[in-house]
Amino acid sequence: MIRLEDILAIPEKTGVYLFKKGDKVLYVGKAKNLKERLLQHYRQSEKDQKEKAIIVESERVEWVITRNEFEALTLEVDLIQLHKPKYNVLHKYGGGYPLLLLTEDKYPTLKVVRGQSQGMVFGPFFSVGKAKKVKRLIHKLFKLRTCDPMPIRKEPCMDYHLGLCCAPCCGYVSHDEYMLNVKSATSLLSGDVSSVLPELYLAIERYSKELKFEKCAQIRDQVLALENLSKGQRVSNIPIPNADIFYSMGKLLGVFLVRSSKLVDKQIILLDKEEQKEEVLLGFYYSNPIPHQVITNFELLPEVKEWLERRGRVKLDKLTDKALEDIIRENMGNHIDLNLLEKEFREKLCMDLPSIIEGFDVSHFYGEYTVASCVVWEKGYMNKRRYRRYRIRSVSKIDDYASIREVLERRAKRLKAGEEVMPDAWLIDGGYGQMNVALEVKRKYQMDIKVFALAKQEEMLLCEDGKELCLIDHPILYRVFGLIRDEAHSFALSYSRKLKLKEDTHHVLDHIKGIGEVKKRIIYRNFENLYELLKADEDVLKRMGINPAIKQEVKKYLEGDQ
Repeated sequence: MIRLEDILAIPEKTGVYLFKKGDKVLYVGKAKNLKERLLQHYRQSEKDQKEKAIIVESERVEWVITRNEFEALTLEVDLIQLHKPKYNVLHKYGGGYPLLLLTEDKYPTLKVVRGQSQGMVFGPFFSVGKAKKVKRLIHKLFKLRTCDPMPIRKEPCMDYHLGLCCAPCCGYVSHDEYMLNVKSATSLLSGDVSSVLPELYLAIERYSKELKFEKCAQIRDQVLALENLSKGQRVSNIPIPNADIFYSMGKLLGVFLVRSSKLVDKQIILLDKEEQKEEVLLGFYYSNPIPHQVITNFELLPEVKEWLERRGRVKLDKLTDKALEDIIRENMGNHIDLNLLEKEFREKLCMDLPSIIEGFDVSHFYGEYTVASCVVWEKGYMNKRRYRRYRIRSVSKIDDYASIREVLERRAKRLKAGEEVMPDAWLIDGGYGQMNVALEVKRKYQMDIKVFALAKQEEMLLCEDGKELCLIDHPILYRVFGLIRDEAHSFALSYSRKLKLKEDTHHVLDHIKGIGEVKKRIIYRNFENLYELLKADEDVLKRMGINPAIKQEVKKYLEGDQ
Protein backbone atom coordinates (compact mmCIF):
# COMPACT_ATOMS: atom_id res chain seq x y z
CA MET A 1 0.00 0.00 0.00
CA ILE A 2 1.23 3.51 -0.85
CA ARG A 3 1.89 5.65 2.23
CA LEU A 4 1.56 9.43 2.49
CA GLU A 5 5.28 9.83 3.24
CA ASP A 6 6.09 8.03 -0.07
CA ILE A 7 4.18 10.72 -1.97
CA LEU A 8 5.65 13.65 0.01
CA ALA A 9 9.12 12.63 -1.21
CA ILE A 10 8.11 13.10 -4.89
CA PRO A 11 9.29 16.31 -6.67
CA GLU A 12 6.94 19.12 -7.71
CA LYS A 13 7.83 18.86 -11.40
CA THR A 14 6.15 17.93 -14.68
CA GLY A 15 6.29 14.28 -15.61
CA VAL A 16 4.74 10.81 -15.65
CA TYR A 17 4.11 8.52 -12.66
CA LEU A 18 3.53 4.76 -12.45
CA PHE A 19 1.77 2.88 -9.64
CA LYS A 20 3.40 -0.55 -9.49
CA LYS A 21 2.95 -3.89 -7.74
CA GLY A 22 6.12 -5.89 -8.22
CA ASP A 23 6.98 -5.59 -11.90
CA LYS A 24 3.34 -5.06 -12.86
CA VAL A 25 2.15 -1.53 -13.70
CA LEU A 26 -1.33 -0.86 -12.27
CA TYR A 27 -1.84 2.76 -13.35
CA VAL A 28 0.01 5.39 -15.40
CA GLY A 29 -0.70 9.12 -15.22
CA LYS A 30 0.83 12.47 -16.14
CA ALA A 31 0.93 15.72 -14.20
CA LYS A 32 2.18 19.28 -14.38
CA ASN A 33 3.01 18.89 -10.67
CA LEU A 34 3.74 15.26 -9.79
CA LYS A 35 3.51 15.67 -6.01
CA GLU A 36 0.21 17.57 -6.11
CA ARG A 37 -1.39 15.08 -8.52
CA LEU A 38 -0.37 12.09 -6.41
CA LEU A 39 -1.69 13.79 -3.28
CA GLN A 40 -5.03 14.12 -5.15
CA HIS A 41 -5.00 10.35 -5.74
CA TYR A 42 -4.37 9.80 -2.01
CA ARG A 43 -7.15 12.17 -0.90
CA GLN A 44 -9.67 10.78 -3.40
CA SER A 45 -8.97 7.20 -2.24
CA GLU A 46 -11.00 7.92 0.91
CA LYS A 47 -14.27 8.11 -1.06
CA ASP A 48 -13.56 6.74 -4.55
CA GLN A 49 -13.50 2.92 -4.93
CA LYS A 50 -11.17 2.92 -7.94
CA GLU A 51 -8.70 5.37 -6.37
CA LYS A 52 -8.71 3.31 -3.18
CA ALA A 53 -7.93 0.13 -5.14
CA ILE A 54 -4.97 1.83 -6.89
CA ILE A 55 -3.50 3.07 -3.59
CA VAL A 56 -4.09 -0.20 -1.67
CA GLU A 57 -2.85 -2.60 -4.36
CA SER A 58 0.27 -0.61 -5.29
CA GLU A 59 3.58 -1.26 -3.54
CA ARG A 60 5.43 1.78 -4.85
CA VAL A 61 5.25 4.80 -7.15
CA GLU A 62 7.87 5.48 -9.82
CA TRP A 63 8.12 8.69 -11.84
CA VAL A 64 9.86 10.19 -14.86
CA ILE A 65 10.45 13.95 -15.10
CA THR A 66 9.85 15.52 -18.53
CA ARG A 67 10.66 18.95 -20.00
CA ASN A 68 7.04 19.93 -20.70
CA GLU A 69 3.43 18.70 -20.67
CA PHE A 70 3.51 17.54 -24.30
CA GLU A 71 6.44 15.22 -23.56
CA ALA A 72 4.58 13.97 -20.48
CA LEU A 73 1.46 13.24 -22.52
CA THR A 74 3.41 11.41 -25.25
CA LEU A 75 5.30 9.30 -22.69
CA GLU A 76 2.07 8.54 -20.77
CA VAL A 77 0.29 7.26 -23.89
CA ASP A 78 3.28 5.12 -24.93
CA LEU A 79 3.66 3.61 -21.44
CA ILE A 80 -0.05 2.80 -21.23
CA GLN A 81 0.04 1.02 -24.58
CA LEU A 82 3.20 -0.85 -23.53
CA HIS A 83 2.05 -2.01 -20.07
CA LYS A 84 -1.76 -2.14 -20.47
CA PRO A 85 -2.34 -1.08 -16.83
CA LYS A 86 -5.34 -2.55 -15.06
CA TYR A 87 -6.83 0.79 -13.98
CA ASN A 88 -6.24 2.91 -17.11
CA VAL A 89 -9.21 3.45 -19.39
CA LEU A 90 -6.99 4.53 -22.32
CA HIS A 91 -5.64 1.06 -23.09
CA LYS A 92 -9.18 -0.31 -23.47
CA TYR A 93 -9.64 1.90 -26.52
CA GLY A 94 -6.02 2.02 -27.71
CA GLY A 95 -5.46 -1.53 -28.96
CA GLY A 96 -6.77 -0.50 -32.34
CA TYR A 97 -10.29 -1.07 -33.56
CA PRO A 98 -10.69 -3.42 -36.53
CA LEU A 99 -9.96 -1.85 -39.93
CA LEU A 100 -10.36 -3.12 -43.48
CA LEU A 101 -7.09 -2.92 -45.39
CA LEU A 102 -7.01 -2.90 -49.20
CA THR A 103 -3.63 -4.43 -50.03
CA GLU A 104 -1.18 -2.99 -52.57
CA ASP A 105 -0.71 -6.21 -54.58
CA LYS A 106 -1.15 -6.62 -58.33
CA TYR A 107 -4.54 -8.16 -57.50
CA PRO A 108 -5.52 -6.33 -54.28
CA THR A 109 -7.75 -7.89 -51.66
CA LEU A 110 -9.22 -6.99 -48.27
CA LYS A 111 -7.89 -7.96 -44.85
CA VAL A 112 -9.23 -7.29 -41.36
CA VAL A 113 -6.36 -5.65 -39.47
CA ARG A 114 -5.69 -3.58 -36.38
CA GLY A 115 -3.38 -0.58 -36.25
CA GLN A 116 -1.48 1.18 -39.01
CA SER A 117 -0.72 -0.90 -42.12
CA GLN A 118 0.60 -0.40 -45.63
CA GLY A 119 -2.25 0.21 -48.07
CA MET A 120 -5.62 1.93 -48.07
CA VAL A 121 -7.60 1.47 -44.86
CA PHE A 122 -11.34 1.82 -44.18
CA GLY A 123 -12.98 2.10 -40.79
CA PRO A 124 -12.60 1.82 -37.92
CA PHE A 125 -15.34 -0.67 -37.08
CA PHE A 126 -16.51 -0.99 -33.50
CA SER A 127 -16.51 -4.81 -33.61
CA VAL A 128 -14.59 -7.52 -35.46
CA GLY A 129 -17.93 -9.11 -36.42
CA LYS A 130 -19.04 -5.98 -38.23
CA ALA A 131 -15.71 -5.70 -40.08
CA LYS A 132 -15.94 -9.35 -41.17
CA LYS A 133 -19.53 -8.89 -42.37
CA VAL A 134 -18.51 -5.94 -44.54
CA LYS A 135 -15.53 -7.92 -45.87
CA ARG A 136 -17.79 -10.82 -46.77
CA LEU A 137 -20.23 -8.45 -48.50
CA ILE A 138 -17.36 -7.05 -50.58
CA HIS A 139 -16.34 -10.57 -51.63
CA LYS A 140 -19.93 -11.44 -52.53
CA LEU A 141 -20.48 -8.30 -54.57
CA PHE A 142 -17.09 -7.66 -56.15
CA LYS A 143 -15.44 -11.11 -56.06
CA LEU A 144 -12.06 -9.94 -54.76
CA ARG A 145 -9.70 -12.84 -54.16
CA THR A 146 -10.00 -14.61 -50.82
CA CYS A 147 -6.60 -16.38 -50.80
CA ASP A 148 -3.65 -14.53 -49.29
CA PRO A 149 -1.06 -14.72 -50.65
CA MET A 150 -2.53 -15.49 -54.06
CA PRO A 151 -1.41 -18.90 -55.37
CA ILE A 152 -1.18 -20.02 -58.99
CA ARG A 153 -3.73 -22.75 -59.65
CA LYS A 154 -5.12 -24.75 -62.54
CA GLU A 155 -8.50 -25.21 -60.87
CA PRO A 156 -10.26 -22.63 -58.66
CA CYS A 157 -10.94 -23.28 -54.99
CA MET A 158 -14.36 -23.64 -53.33
CA ASP A 159 -14.70 -19.86 -52.80
CA TYR A 160 -14.98 -19.38 -56.57
CA HIS A 161 -17.88 -21.84 -56.71
CA LEU A 162 -19.49 -20.10 -53.71
CA GLY A 163 -19.43 -16.82 -55.62
CA LEU A 164 -16.94 -15.15 -53.26
CA CYS A 165 -13.98 -14.83 -55.64
CA CYS A 166 -13.41 -14.37 -59.39
CA ALA A 167 -10.35 -16.70 -59.42
CA PRO A 168 -7.55 -14.45 -60.68
CA CYS A 169 -5.25 -17.30 -59.56
CA CYS A 170 -6.54 -19.33 -62.54
CA GLY A 171 -6.64 -16.42 -64.99
CA TYR A 172 -10.47 -16.43 -65.05
CA VAL A 173 -10.53 -12.63 -65.02
CA SER A 174 -8.38 -10.02 -66.78
CA HIS A 175 -6.39 -7.52 -64.74
CA ASP A 176 -8.51 -4.62 -66.06
CA GLU A 177 -11.75 -6.36 -65.06
CA TYR A 178 -10.35 -7.16 -61.63
CA MET A 179 -9.24 -3.56 -61.03
CA LEU A 180 -12.73 -2.31 -61.93
CA ASN A 181 -14.00 -4.62 -59.17
CA VAL A 182 -11.41 -3.12 -56.81
CA LYS A 183 -12.46 0.41 -57.75
CA SER A 184 -16.12 -0.49 -57.14
CA ALA A 185 -15.30 -2.02 -53.76
CA THR A 186 -13.32 1.10 -52.82
CA SER A 187 -16.30 3.27 -53.79
CA LEU A 188 -18.65 1.27 -51.58
CA LEU A 189 -16.25 1.37 -48.62
CA SER A 190 -15.50 5.08 -48.95
CA GLY A 191 -19.10 6.10 -49.74
CA ASP A 192 -18.04 7.97 -52.91
CA VAL A 193 -19.86 6.13 -55.69
CA SER A 194 -20.05 8.85 -58.34
CA SER A 195 -16.68 8.05 -59.96
CA VAL A 196 -17.29 4.35 -60.61
CA LEU A 197 -21.00 4.13 -61.60
CA PRO A 198 -20.47 5.40 -65.19
CA GLU A 199 -17.74 2.78 -65.73
CA LEU A 200 -20.04 0.03 -64.46
CA TYR A 201 -22.86 1.10 -66.79
CA LEU A 202 -20.42 1.05 -69.72
CA ALA A 203 -19.27 -2.44 -68.67
CA ILE A 204 -22.90 -3.67 -68.62
CA GLU A 205 -23.40 -2.29 -72.12
CA ARG A 206 -20.20 -3.92 -73.38
CA TYR A 207 -20.96 -7.35 -71.88
CA SER A 208 -24.52 -7.16 -73.20
CA LYS A 209 -23.23 -6.71 -76.77
CA GLU A 210 -20.89 -9.66 -76.22
CA LEU A 211 -23.87 -11.72 -74.92
CA LYS A 212 -22.13 -12.24 -71.56
CA PHE A 213 -25.34 -12.03 -69.58
CA GLU A 214 -24.00 -13.63 -66.42
CA LYS A 215 -21.41 -10.88 -66.12
CA CYS A 216 -24.14 -8.30 -66.84
CA ALA A 217 -26.17 -9.65 -63.92
CA GLN A 218 -23.13 -9.61 -61.65
CA ILE A 219 -22.36 -5.94 -62.41
CA ARG A 220 -26.05 -5.05 -62.13
CA ASP A 221 -25.96 -6.31 -58.51
CA GLN A 222 -22.91 -4.14 -57.87
CA VAL A 223 -24.64 -1.08 -59.34
CA LEU A 224 -27.73 -1.66 -57.17
CA ALA A 225 -25.60 -1.93 -54.04
CA LEU A 226 -23.72 1.27 -54.87
CA GLU A 227 -26.89 3.17 -55.78
CA ASN A 228 -28.54 2.11 -52.51
CA LEU A 229 -25.48 3.43 -50.71
CA SER A 230 -25.70 6.75 -52.53
CA LYS A 231 -29.34 7.10 -51.44
CA GLY A 232 -28.24 6.67 -47.83
CA GLN A 233 -29.23 3.79 -45.60
CA ARG A 234 -28.29 5.52 -42.34
CA VAL A 235 -28.62 9.04 -40.94
CA SER A 236 -27.71 11.21 -43.94
CA ASN A 237 -27.44 14.84 -45.05
CA ILE A 238 -25.01 15.65 -42.24
CA PRO A 239 -23.37 18.99 -43.09
CA ILE A 240 -19.80 17.61 -43.00
CA PRO A 241 -18.24 15.12 -45.44
CA ASN A 242 -15.88 13.01 -43.30
CA ALA A 243 -15.16 13.36 -39.59
CA ASP A 244 -15.07 11.66 -36.22
CA ILE A 245 -17.23 13.35 -33.58
CA PHE A 246 -16.64 12.98 -29.83
CA TYR A 247 -19.64 14.14 -27.81
CA SER A 248 -19.44 14.34 -24.02
CA MET A 249 -22.61 14.23 -21.92
CA GLY A 250 -21.71 13.75 -18.27
CA LYS A 251 -20.06 10.35 -17.91
CA LEU A 252 -21.28 9.32 -21.35
CA LEU A 253 -18.94 9.77 -24.30
CA GLY A 254 -20.32 9.19 -27.78
CA VAL A 255 -17.98 8.43 -30.70
CA PHE A 256 -19.68 9.02 -34.07
CA LEU A 257 -18.16 8.19 -37.46
CA VAL A 258 -19.35 10.36 -40.36
CA ARG A 259 -18.40 9.26 -43.86
CA SER A 260 -19.70 10.87 -47.08
CA SER A 261 -22.08 13.01 -44.98
CA LYS A 262 -23.67 9.90 -43.42
CA LEU A 263 -23.52 8.69 -39.83
CA VAL A 264 -22.20 5.18 -40.48
CA ASP A 265 -21.39 3.95 -36.96
CA LYS A 266 -21.39 4.98 -33.33
CA GLN A 267 -20.23 3.79 -29.93
CA ILE A 268 -21.49 5.06 -26.57
CA ILE A 269 -18.94 4.69 -23.75
CA LEU A 270 -19.72 4.98 -20.04
CA LEU A 271 -16.70 6.48 -18.28
CA ASP A 272 -15.74 6.11 -14.61
CA LYS A 273 -15.07 9.86 -14.52
CA GLU A 274 -16.01 12.65 -16.91
CA GLU A 275 -12.32 13.70 -17.06
CA GLN A 276 -11.42 10.45 -18.88
CA LYS A 277 -12.86 11.64 -22.21
CA GLU A 278 -9.52 12.95 -23.51
CA GLU A 279 -7.83 9.72 -22.41
CA VAL A 280 -10.29 7.73 -24.54
CA LEU A 281 -9.72 10.05 -27.51
CA LEU A 282 -5.95 9.56 -27.27
CA GLY A 283 -6.36 5.80 -27.02
CA PHE A 284 -8.68 5.81 -30.02
CA TYR A 285 -6.06 7.42 -32.27
CA TYR A 286 -3.03 5.61 -30.88
CA SER A 287 -3.53 2.80 -33.40
CA ASN A 288 -6.41 3.98 -35.59
CA PRO A 289 -5.85 6.30 -38.56
CA ILE A 290 -6.77 9.90 -37.86
CA PRO A 291 -9.42 11.42 -40.18
CA HIS A 292 -9.32 14.81 -41.93
CA GLN A 293 -11.49 16.33 -39.20
CA VAL A 294 -12.10 15.64 -35.50
CA ILE A 295 -14.99 17.46 -33.85
CA THR A 296 -15.63 17.65 -30.10
CA ASN A 297 -18.14 19.46 -27.90
CA PHE A 298 -15.43 20.01 -25.26
CA GLU A 299 -12.16 21.95 -25.23
CA LEU A 300 -8.98 19.97 -25.87
CA LEU A 301 -5.82 20.65 -23.88
CA PRO A 302 -2.99 22.26 -25.93
CA GLU A 303 -0.75 19.19 -25.52
CA VAL A 304 -3.60 16.91 -26.73
CA LYS A 305 -4.07 19.09 -29.82
CA GLU A 306 -0.33 18.97 -30.54
CA TRP A 307 -0.28 15.17 -30.12
CA LEU A 308 -3.19 14.75 -32.57
CA GLU A 309 -1.70 17.15 -35.14
CA ARG A 310 1.57 15.21 -35.08
CA ARG A 311 -0.32 12.00 -35.85
CA GLY A 312 -1.53 13.31 -39.21
CA ARG A 313 -3.04 16.23 -41.07
CA VAL A 314 -6.18 16.90 -39.11
CA LYS A 315 -8.53 19.81 -38.54
CA LEU A 316 -9.69 20.10 -34.90
CA ASP A 317 -13.04 21.84 -34.43
CA LYS A 318 -15.59 22.49 -31.70
CA LEU A 319 -19.17 21.38 -32.38
CA THR A 320 -21.16 24.52 -33.19
CA ASP A 321 -23.80 23.32 -35.68
CA LYS A 322 -27.11 23.16 -33.79
CA ALA A 323 -28.79 20.78 -36.27
CA LEU A 324 -25.83 18.37 -36.11
CA GLU A 325 -25.82 18.50 -32.31
CA ASP A 326 -29.53 17.62 -32.29
CA ILE A 327 -28.77 14.50 -34.40
CA ILE A 328 -25.93 13.55 -32.07
CA ARG A 329 -28.03 14.00 -28.92
CA GLU A 330 -30.82 11.85 -30.38
CA ASN A 331 -28.26 9.11 -31.02
CA MET A 332 -26.91 9.32 -27.47
CA GLY A 333 -30.16 7.75 -26.30
CA ASN A 334 -32.73 8.80 -23.70
CA HIS A 335 -31.45 9.12 -20.16
CA ILE A 336 -33.28 9.86 -16.94
CA ASP A 337 -32.85 13.01 -14.85
CA LEU A 338 -30.99 11.69 -11.78
CA ASN A 339 -32.32 14.46 -9.51
CA LEU A 340 -35.88 13.44 -10.37
CA LEU A 341 -35.03 9.77 -9.94
CA GLU A 342 -33.40 10.42 -6.56
CA LYS A 343 -36.59 12.14 -5.39
CA GLU A 344 -38.68 9.11 -6.47
CA PHE A 345 -36.43 6.65 -4.59
CA ARG A 346 -36.66 8.70 -1.40
CA GLU A 347 -40.40 9.28 -1.57
CA LYS A 348 -41.56 5.87 -2.84
CA LEU A 349 -38.87 3.48 -1.55
CA CYS A 350 -37.53 5.46 1.46
CA MET A 351 -33.90 5.06 0.39
CA ASP A 352 -31.11 6.98 -1.28
CA LEU A 353 -30.66 6.58 -5.02
CA PRO A 354 -28.39 3.54 -5.63
CA SER A 355 -25.23 4.15 -7.62
CA ILE A 356 -25.12 0.58 -8.96
CA ILE A 357 -27.96 -1.92 -9.44
CA GLU A 358 -27.25 -5.42 -10.75
CA GLY A 359 -30.07 -7.26 -12.51
CA PHE A 360 -30.30 -11.07 -12.86
CA ASP A 361 -32.36 -13.45 -14.96
CA VAL A 362 -32.32 -17.16 -15.83
CA SER A 363 -33.19 -18.60 -19.25
CA HIS A 364 -33.47 -22.16 -20.59
CA PHE A 365 -35.14 -24.33 -23.23
CA TYR A 366 -37.27 -26.87 -21.36
CA GLY A 367 -34.53 -27.47 -18.80
CA GLU A 368 -31.64 -27.52 -21.31
CA TYR A 369 -29.10 -24.81 -22.15
CA THR A 370 -29.76 -23.15 -18.79
CA VAL A 371 -27.91 -19.85 -18.51
CA ALA A 372 -28.12 -16.71 -16.41
CA SER A 373 -27.27 -13.08 -16.96
CA CYS A 374 -26.03 -10.21 -14.82
CA VAL A 375 -26.52 -6.69 -16.19
CA VAL A 376 -25.34 -3.49 -14.50
CA TRP A 377 -27.15 -0.16 -14.19
CA GLU A 378 -24.68 2.47 -13.05
CA LYS A 379 -25.52 6.07 -12.19
CA GLY A 380 -28.26 6.39 -14.77
CA TYR A 381 -26.86 4.21 -17.58
CA MET A 382 -26.57 0.56 -18.52
CA ASN A 383 -22.85 -0.24 -18.26
CA LYS A 384 -22.54 -2.97 -20.89
CA ARG A 385 -18.83 -3.42 -20.28
CA ARG A 386 -19.72 -4.99 -16.93
CA TYR A 387 -22.43 -7.38 -18.19
CA ARG A 388 -21.70 -11.04 -17.47
CA ARG A 389 -23.13 -14.34 -18.77
CA TYR A 390 -23.18 -17.60 -16.79
CA ARG A 391 -23.74 -21.14 -17.93
CA ILE A 392 -25.50 -22.94 -15.06
CA ARG A 393 -23.46 -25.95 -13.95
CA SER A 394 -25.23 -27.46 -10.93
CA VAL A 395 -28.79 -27.77 -12.31
CA SER A 396 -29.83 -30.48 -14.78
CA LYS A 397 -33.58 -29.85 -14.84
CA ILE A 398 -36.03 -26.95 -14.65
CA ASP A 399 -35.32 -25.35 -11.29
CA ASP A 400 -35.31 -21.55 -11.37
CA TYR A 401 -34.61 -21.27 -7.64
CA ALA A 402 -31.50 -23.49 -7.76
CA SER A 403 -30.32 -21.73 -10.93
CA ILE A 404 -30.67 -18.23 -9.49
CA ARG A 405 -28.93 -19.41 -6.29
CA GLU A 406 -25.94 -20.67 -8.28
CA VAL A 407 -25.48 -17.47 -10.25
CA LEU A 408 -25.94 -15.22 -7.20
CA GLU A 409 -23.43 -17.22 -5.16
CA ARG A 410 -20.89 -17.12 -7.98
CA ARG A 411 -21.45 -13.37 -8.27
CA ALA A 412 -21.26 -12.83 -4.50
CA LYS A 413 -17.88 -14.60 -4.28
CA ARG A 414 -16.41 -12.28 -6.92
CA LEU A 415 -17.89 -9.21 -5.24
CA LYS A 416 -16.57 -10.18 -1.80
CA ALA A 417 -13.13 -10.90 -3.29
CA GLY A 418 -13.06 -7.36 -4.73
CA GLU A 419 -12.95 -8.63 -8.32
CA GLU A 420 -16.05 -6.55 -9.16
CA VAL A 421 -17.42 -3.29 -7.72
CA MET A 422 -19.94 -3.94 -4.94
CA PRO A 423 -23.46 -2.86 -6.02
CA ASP A 424 -25.99 -1.06 -3.86
CA ALA A 425 -28.88 -3.31 -4.92
CA TRP A 426 -29.84 -6.51 -6.72
CA LEU A 427 -32.92 -6.82 -8.91
CA ILE A 428 -34.13 -10.38 -9.47
CA ASP A 429 -36.54 -11.22 -12.27
CA GLY A 430 -39.28 -13.19 -10.51
CA GLY A 431 -41.50 -13.24 -7.44
CA TYR A 432 -41.11 -13.86 -3.72
CA GLY A 433 -39.49 -17.28 -4.24
CA GLN A 434 -36.60 -15.85 -6.25
CA MET A 435 -36.28 -12.88 -3.88
CA ASN A 436 -36.05 -15.18 -0.82
CA VAL A 437 -33.20 -17.07 -2.50
CA ALA A 438 -31.39 -13.76 -3.09
CA LEU A 439 -31.92 -12.75 0.55
CA GLU A 440 -30.42 -16.08 1.71
CA VAL A 441 -27.36 -15.47 -0.48
CA LYS A 442 -27.10 -11.89 0.80
CA ARG A 443 -27.10 -13.10 4.44
CA LYS A 444 -24.72 -15.99 3.75
CA TYR A 445 -22.09 -13.67 2.25
CA GLN A 446 -22.87 -10.76 4.64
CA MET A 447 -23.50 -8.26 1.85
CA ASP A 448 -24.81 -4.79 2.68
CA ILE A 449 -27.12 -4.42 -0.33
CA LYS A 450 -30.84 -4.02 -0.97
CA VAL A 451 -32.72 -6.82 -2.74
CA PHE A 452 -35.70 -6.28 -5.05
CA ALA A 453 -37.69 -8.63 -7.27
CA LEU A 454 -39.87 -7.68 -10.21
CA ALA A 455 -42.84 -9.96 -10.78
CA LYS A 456 -43.99 -10.09 -14.40
CA GLN A 457 -47.66 -10.16 -13.48
CA GLU A 458 -48.90 -6.60 -12.99
CA GLU A 459 -45.26 -5.36 -13.01
CA MET A 460 -45.08 -5.46 -9.21
CA LEU A 461 -41.83 -4.41 -7.53
CA LEU A 462 -41.26 -6.49 -4.39
CA CYS A 463 -39.07 -5.04 -1.63
CA GLU A 464 -37.26 -7.04 1.03
CA ASP A 465 -39.16 -5.22 3.80
CA GLY A 466 -42.47 -6.56 2.41
CA LYS A 467 -43.44 -3.40 0.56
CA GLU A 468 -45.04 -3.84 -2.89
CA LEU A 469 -45.11 -1.16 -5.56
CA CYS A 470 -47.05 -1.34 -8.83
CA LEU A 471 -44.53 0.21 -11.22
CA ILE A 472 -47.14 1.03 -13.86
CA ASP A 473 -48.32 3.76 -11.47
CA HIS A 474 -44.76 5.07 -11.05
CA PRO A 475 -43.36 5.58 -14.57
CA ILE A 476 -40.00 7.06 -13.50
CA LEU A 477 -39.15 4.05 -11.32
CA TYR A 478 -40.57 1.76 -14.00
CA ARG A 479 -38.11 3.15 -16.55
CA VAL A 480 -35.21 2.10 -14.33
CA PHE A 481 -36.40 -1.26 -12.95
CA GLY A 482 -38.19 -2.22 -16.17
CA LEU A 483 -35.10 -1.42 -18.24
CA ILE A 484 -32.82 -3.49 -15.98
CA ARG A 485 -35.26 -6.44 -15.98
CA ASP A 486 -35.68 -6.32 -19.78
CA GLU A 487 -31.92 -6.06 -20.36
CA ALA A 488 -31.26 -9.04 -18.07
CA HIS A 489 -33.98 -11.08 -19.80
CA SER A 490 -32.76 -10.22 -23.30
CA PHE A 491 -29.10 -10.87 -22.42
CA ALA A 492 -29.86 -14.29 -20.91
CA LEU A 493 -32.27 -15.32 -23.67
CA SER A 494 -29.84 -14.42 -26.48
CA TYR A 495 -27.10 -16.51 -24.83
CA SER A 496 -29.39 -19.51 -24.33
CA ARG A 497 -30.59 -19.31 -27.95
CA LYS A 498 -27.05 -19.02 -29.23
CA LEU A 499 -25.99 -22.16 -27.37
CA LYS A 500 -29.06 -24.07 -28.51
CA LEU A 501 -28.76 -23.07 -32.17
CA LYS A 502 -25.05 -23.85 -32.24
CA GLU A 503 -25.35 -27.24 -30.57
CA ASP A 504 -28.54 -28.17 -32.44
CA THR A 505 -26.96 -27.41 -35.81
CA HIS A 506 -23.99 -29.66 -35.07
CA HIS A 507 -26.21 -32.38 -33.59
CA VAL A 508 -28.70 -32.48 -36.47
CA LEU A 509 -26.12 -32.44 -39.25
CA ASP A 510 -24.35 -35.40 -37.62
CA HIS A 511 -27.52 -37.44 -38.27
CA ILE A 512 -28.20 -36.42 -41.88
CA LYS A 513 -27.03 -38.82 -44.57
CA GLY A 514 -25.06 -37.27 -47.40
CA ILE A 515 -23.41 -34.56 -45.29
CA GLY A 516 -19.74 -35.27 -44.79
CA GLU A 517 -17.16 -33.17 -42.97
CA VAL A 518 -16.46 -30.91 -45.99
CA LYS A 519 -20.13 -30.06 -46.51
CA LYS A 520 -20.58 -29.49 -42.78
CA ARG A 521 -17.78 -26.93 -42.86
CA ILE A 522 -19.43 -25.19 -45.83
CA ILE A 523 -22.77 -25.03 -43.99
CA TYR A 524 -21.18 -23.79 -40.72
CA ARG A 525 -19.34 -21.12 -42.69
CA ASN A 526 -22.35 -19.81 -44.60
CA PHE A 527 -25.30 -20.30 -42.24
CA GLU A 528 -25.48 -19.24 -38.61
CA ASN A 529 -28.14 -21.85 -37.78
CA LEU A 530 -30.50 -24.47 -39.22
CA TYR A 531 -33.26 -21.96 -39.86
CA GLU A 532 -31.05 -20.01 -42.24
CA LEU A 533 -30.17 -23.26 -44.03
CA LEU A 534 -33.86 -24.17 -44.40
CA LYS A 535 -34.66 -20.74 -45.86
CA ALA A 536 -31.74 -20.80 -48.31
CA ASP A 537 -32.47 -20.60 -52.04
CA GLU A 538 -31.93 -23.91 -53.86
CA ASP A 539 -29.69 -22.31 -56.49
CA VAL A 540 -27.47 -20.95 -53.72
CA LEU A 541 -27.15 -24.43 -52.21
CA LYS A 542 -26.32 -25.95 -55.61
CA ARG A 543 -23.53 -23.41 -56.14
CA MET A 544 -22.11 -24.50 -52.79
CA GLY A 545 -22.14 -28.10 -53.91
CA ILE A 546 -24.97 -29.03 -51.53
CA ASN A 547 -27.94 -31.06 -52.71
CA PRO A 548 -31.12 -29.02 -51.97
CA ALA A 549 -32.81 -32.28 -50.95
CA ILE A 550 -30.80 -32.05 -47.73
CA LYS A 551 -33.27 -29.38 -46.58
CA GLN A 552 -36.06 -31.97 -46.64
CA GLU A 553 -33.90 -34.42 -44.67
CA VAL A 554 -33.24 -31.75 -42.03
CA LYS A 555 -36.99 -30.96 -41.82
CA LYS A 556 -37.83 -34.65 -41.43
CA TYR A 557 -35.31 -35.02 -38.62
CA LEU A 558 -36.60 -31.95 -36.80
CA GLU A 559 -40.19 -33.18 -37.12
CA GLY A 560 -39.20 -36.55 -35.72
CA ASP A 561 -39.97 -38.46 -38.96
CA GLN A 562 -36.69 -40.39 -39.06
